Amino acid sequence: MNKNILIGLLIIAVFSLTACNTPKQAVTGEFNSLNASQDLKKFGSIEELRSFLAEKSLSESETYSGRDVMYKSLGAAVPAVQSESVQAADSSNVASTGASDYSQTNVQVKGVDEADFVKNDNRYIYLISGNKIVIIDAKNAEDSQIVSETKISSKDDYYGQPQVRELFLNGDKLAVFVDSYERTFYLQRYDIEPIETAKQNTVVYLYDVSDRKNPELIETYTISGAYFSSRMIKNDIYVVTQEGLYDWRYYDGPVIAYAKTIIRPNIYYFDNPEQSYQMNTVTSIDFDSEKVVDSESFMLGYGNTLMVSEDNIYIAYQKQNYWCWGWRCTSSQATDSRERFMTAIVPQLEGDIKKTISDIISQDLDEDEEWSKISTAFGAFYKELQNDEELQNEYEDMFKNIEEALNEYDSKKALENSKTIIHKIAIDNGEIEYQTKGEVDGRLLNQFSLDEYEGNLRVATTVSYWLNKVGNKQYNNVYVLGKDMAVIGSLEGLAENESIYSSRFMGEKLYLVTFRQIDPFFVIDLSNPKNPEVLGYLKIPGYSSYLHPIGDNLIIGVGKDVGENEWGGTSAKGIKISLFDVSNFDNPVEIQKYGIGLAGSDSPILHDHRAFLYSDTKNIMVIPVTEIVDKEKTGPYDYTTTVWNGAYVFKFSDGGFSVVGKVKHSSSETKYYYWFDSTSVTRSLYLDDVLYTISGKYVKANDLNDNLADLKTIKLPYEDTVYGVYASDTVTGSGSSPSPETVIATE
Repeated sequence: MNKNILIGLLIIAVFSLTACNTPKQAVTGEFNSLNASQDLKKFGSIEELRSFLAEKSLSESETYSGRDVMYKSLGAAVPAVQSESVQAADSSNVASTGASDYSQTNVQVKGVDEADFVKNDNRYIYLISGNKIVIIDAKNAEDSQIVSETKISSKDDYYGQPQVRELFLNGDKLAVFVDSYERTFYLQRYDIEPIETAKQNTVVYLYDVSDRKNPELIETYTISGAYFSSRMIKNDIYVVTQEGLYDWRYYDGPVIAYAKTIIRPNIYYFDNPEQSYQMNTVTSIDFDSEKVVDSESFMLGYGNTLMVSEDNIYIAYQKQNYWCWGWRCTSSQATDSRERFMTAIVPQLEGDIKKTISDIISQDLDEDEEWSKISTAFGAFYKELQNDEELQNEYEDMFKNIEEALNEYDSKKALENSKTIIHKIAIDNGEIEYQTKGEVDGRLLNQFSLDEYEGNLRVATTVSYWLNKVGNKQYNNVYVLGKDMAVIGSLEGLAENESIYSSRFMGEKLYLVTFRQIDPFFVIDLSNPKNPEVLGYLKIPGYSSYLHPIGDNLIIGVGKDVGENEWGGTSAKGIKISLFDVSNFDNPVEIQKYGIGLAGSDSPILHDHRAFLYSDTKNIMVIPVTEIVDKEKTGPYDYTTTVWNGAYVFKFSDGGFSVVGKVKHSSSETKYYYWFDSTSVTRSLYLDDVLYTISGKYVKANDLNDNLADLKTIKLPYEDTVYGVYASDTVTGSGSSPSPETVIATE
């Protein structure tokens, strides 16, 4: 056996392991679960919550050990609202007439509305511009105008300016979600001078907008935690807020305050340890009664994905039970080293070294003494091997077996720690009730990685982890979880060395896009939930980041084209729109594609599905883009780039699509790679035959029946923010943005 290989195996097997001052654990061959029951429990008090965190926290428990403070809240700070009316030529209240056909927010689940910064009904457009709520009367496009601006401001906010996030529209009521920071104070122990700090809250403002010129604030709800996401089902709003518990020693618990009412929701938890904890509070508000119907809090890991069906809320996050061995270990993780040694290495030992190590382990020694004897024994064994080739050959198979066992152990451990936890919370007319949880291998891409169908939850994940000597392991899985969140069906190992870029569950089918250098488009059959299977797939250049059904047999994919770069690798190029025919599930076909711009071109659709507009009544599709039109190299690392901001409008006919025209909001040249600005189009909507495109500065109306003829441009009350060189170093057009204009397609 080669001596270098032997030495390397010895290093892997032994000398990377470090003795740690922790109690010995029984050697069972199973991963240490820390005796967690995984049962749902409820804290009886805040003191009980703090005691739990003190015992179970794996990382934060020592973070603030040197600071002993006492918090005193000043009470929930509710930002004062200042309403400003903008006089218009027609000052009448809401009219009974409006558009007979109008668009709504593009959502994942029919019947479950998603909050956005733009909403509309059949006549008015409601949008957030900076810290203002702007209402536009769009009944007649040529006369469309801002009828009111409602400013959200607060002298009590810790930073002086609350951040207006999203809104919902329900008839004549508007709910607005705002991030705000409440001023609080804490006292260090035995000190007398309080230190000012901030606690993050979500404030929900409920307006009566029956008079669009004069919105009336009718209720304010202050909810502990940062705004995460929200949904609206019929008349019920479900708001999810989140609070990190890094400072859990002084945490007072979640609170909901409104109409002189204080609600302290129950706090539920699992007694399994997490790397870090986060409080997830789900609160429901009834639009009709204007009351909080229910609120419950769940102490979970750091939730990063939320999907809502008509019956359930799913909060998902990836496990963060980090593991280690050797020099990587902290004191709280030290048992990993011994477990790895006992589980993967000791069973593979042979001959005299096996007897020696077994005798040491069988003794009742503390861990330091045990390891001292083990390392001495291995040192003597290594010396004996060093100059004895016959002995090396005798133990060659043993060291190979050790290496294989370590790789297997590390792989299982890495897989265990790459799982996604999914919590299921039932909702019904505002009532909130925790159901159960499940777990699957891998990580989620976004909310479209989850889908509920006939009581089952379908999940698409990417598994990715790194192993020494093996490198990166990556593949994709599809799971079906039953009502109890147990896995009842799976399809694993799909598209090795690729990751999921988009997914769309549609009935009994899943359309999945993975990517590394080419774009495999998979059609997966889920009609038998216990046996998912691939029906067909298509490999094409590029990838799709968002998939949208067009009728029963067509799917639009919006993503990026790719090509070889100057270093021989693959790089993203311009925006790519693909049309897939899936009428034959076994043989999906890309029947059409369209490219927009050079490398660096972007669309908000690639990151936010709400930016996509498609109408099956109008047969139109609108793609907002920031397009790199031209790029000229002006130095070794410098370019002058021509950027176009606007929207492409497409028409569907005869099973394909064609460009109708383009709506331009601005164009300019820049020397830097910061291209998204206040004139980048982020949303579009239509009322009857008028298309409205929206950027930070403008709302632009164009005629869908007349080659996108300009009808009106409304300037929003946008305030420019200077971002260093990006705002000041434009080559042309730096002072003010050019007036928007429309470009008619000539293709």
